[in-house]
Amino acid sequence: MTAFTQPPEPSPGPAASAAVVPARRVSFRAVLIGLLCIPLNAVWVILMERVDGRAFSSTASLFFTAVFFLMVVTALNRLLIRHLPRHALHQGELLTIFSMVSIATAMAAVDFMSPLITIMGHGVWFSTPENNWESFLKDLPQWLIVTDREALKGYYLGSSTLYRWEAIRAWLIPASWWTLFIMALLWTMSCLNTVLRAQWTDKERLTYPMTQLPIAMTREDGSLYRNRLFWMGFALAGGLSLINGLHNLYPSVPALTFNGFDAGQWFPQRPWNAIGWTPLAIFPFVVGLGYLLPVDLLFSCWFFFLFWRLEKVASSAMGFMAEHPKFPYIDEQMFGGYMAICLFALWTARPHLREVWQKAFGRGATISEANEPMRFRTAIVGAFCGFLFLTGFSYAAGLPLWLAAVFFLIYFAIAISVTRMRAELGPPTHDLHFIGPGQTLNTVLGTRSLDGPTLGVFALYYWFNRAYRAHPMPHQLEAFKMAQLSGTSQKGVMFALLLAALAGIFFTFWVTLHVSYEMGAAGRIRGWASLGYGTEAFNNLAAWRASPARPDTQATFAMFVGFVIASVLMILKLNIYGWPFHALGFSISGGWSMMWAWLSLFVAWVLKSLILRYSGLRGYRAGLPFFFGVILGDFLIGGIWTLLGLILDIPIYSLWSG
Repeated sequence: MTAFTQPPEPSPGPAASAAVVPARRVSFRAVLIGLLCIPLNAVWVILMERVDGRAFSSTASLFFTAVFFLMVVTALNRLLIRHLPRHALHQGELLTIFSMVSIATAMAAVDFMSPLITIMGHGVWFSTPENNWESFLKDLPQWLIVTDREALKGYYLGSSTLYRWEAIRAWLIPASWWTLFIMALLWTMSCLNTVLRAQWTDKERLTYPMTQLPIAMTREDGSLYRNRLFWMGFALAGGLSLINGLHNLYPSVPALTFNGFDAGQWFPQRPWNAIGWTPLAIFPFVVGLGYLLPVDLLFSCWFFFLFWRLEKVASSAMGFMAEHPKFPYIDEQMFGGYMAICLFALWTARPHLREVWQKAFGRGATISEANEPMRFRTAIVGAFCGFLFLTGFSYAAGLPLWLAAVFFLIYFAIAISVTRMRAELGPPTHDLHFIGPGQTLNTVLGTRSLDGPTLGVFALYYWFNRAYRAHPMPHQLEAFKMAQLSGTSQKGVMFALLLAALAGIFFTFWVTLHVSYEMGAAGRIRGWASLGYGTEAFNNLAAWRASPARPDTQATFAMFVGFVIASVLMILKLNIYGWPFHALGFSISGGWSMMWAWLSLFVAWVLKSLILRYSGLRGYRAGLPFFFGVILGDFLIGGIWTLLGLILDIPIYSLWSG
């Protein structure tokens, strides 16, 4: 039993065990179909999340736009199986398409490239004599931002076009450098996943809950679609989405939803008002995803959500928040939890990492690398070279070498932690808002000790460190898992993912800039991502420059406290059978997205606990198709509503607000 392993949970059946089958090459037609889906997906995600800004796909662990495309392709493939079976796609091809669209969605996400494009021109356009931003703009690397105000005029005000050389030239150089940077990030993640994959997938046999639905959808026998419980769940969730979408258009139609309440309004007096905004919301697909999670994690998610709220109340009652408004430093405690999860994951993988090193450098290890995404030597050298490139890139941008190295050590520690969470337990969301490497280093070192170019790079790097809901690394590892289960070459899948990412980057830039020059980033575009992320980044930078701060010892101590608490929880989990409190629940439950998801996970916990108590393993397995149907019904009908809203320019019904 590893540091994260719980007492045996019911297995989802064939999807949870890796079958040893000959690896098939990734077909050209699968890659082509995936590439054809990516621009359509980019238009959908960007218009929905950035332009309208009321419905989101990329902030949940399973992207509903990617699942939607998989549903469409799978439905068309069922027709081929019936009428032209020789030309039908096999499961590995369908899962490759899904993985390509998923990684491209991560590129366009509201937590990834969307804030990047926002930040690139924000400082120059909104600089005024009053805010004195001009004083620090000179410290920013000019090759990473857009400095031509005339080109930015069309971008922010609209009623213009991207297709002028003056506009293209202004964006071309910084967009090219950022593309190279992103591809280096993704390459390094691929190398790290290659090193860790066999330990987590083959030795520890982690269950990868987020892969269970795509695998069930694409089974070539179509057994999921012949299950009555599946269609009952589909009809229930789809019917609710249909009615709630109609309510958006016709308020006289009663809404059958429970996501418009704020529990905070019931506690107006101090100290209870410290709980703040606390939404009460139930989302069917989150309940469905929750059913795939272990019972102890479901319990820990809602328990620790309430724990964080009570901690704020206690802090207010004792007067700590009056002197230190951020007390009890929830973000910092969660960051400490993430670091503990990463450290424990690497610590338990020590024998495997030793074997990988010996195999890579010819010291007689017996571990096989035949079915890995790349050779171990390539992975180790590739990760090192990727890290060196990112460090050198940051040095050229203005970071000291040692600080750039520390920055990316922290970043990849978070990445490994998120990937481990998803591989073992599959939380439906993981955000860690506002506490990335830049914010952490500012806290520990103090902004007083950092020069202008360093703070400028921290502001520019805000785009991929504001939150981690759409982090690409777990999607890569899940793609490798699905490739293994379907007998597809993991090496071929890795190259398909890198190609999909490159296409996703290109189309994200293109669609975002095209729409912005048409509508105006400061005009008819309503989403927070269009301006809000730039405002956050540059207001932070202005505050750092205007009021240099000493190291925040209390916040740093909170990181240590979070690390210790999560470590103790993992040790107790390892040694006490039935221990109900999970370190992962502690580490993810204080964030923005969990505010939206906690009540749905509570419902899932109640349902799953009752099913296991009274029906056991057989009841759990029998119930899986129903909850798969709930997820797909919500995704399909909710996804159609978002498409209709965008096409008809009417208010969009949001199946997820987190």
